[in-house]
Amino acid sequence: MTFITYKMTKSLTLTAAALGLFLLAGCAANKPTKTATATSKPAVWPLTFKDPATTESGAQIWAENCMRCHELRSPSQYTPAQWGIIVQYMRLRAGLTGTQAKKVLAFLQSASAH
Repeated sequence: MTFITYKMTKSLTLTAAALGLFLLAGCAANKPTKTATATSKPAVWPLTFKDPATTESGAQIWAENCMRCHELRSPSQYTPAQWGIIVQYMRLRAGLTGTQAKKVLAFLQSASAH
């Protein structure tokens, strides 16, 4: 074994040993503490996501989506049957889900004066 090969082998061994110690120290630092009680829940887990389609009302969805492109029409401007056709057509343009479109339609038809 030449001197250069010996130095490279020794250097690689020391580097690998240092990396191993570093990884072990990192794992030891992340041990859970015993101060947490069994009834406490993690702050961020499980994550809950609220679907806007289920939490928003038809009026909110209508106001937020339709007025992006044009001024809002009065619900009494059209009959319930006309609102059905309009919502069906505009749903695709506004990118509404089926649930959102049903809520908007229910709101518009109930607010229609006809």
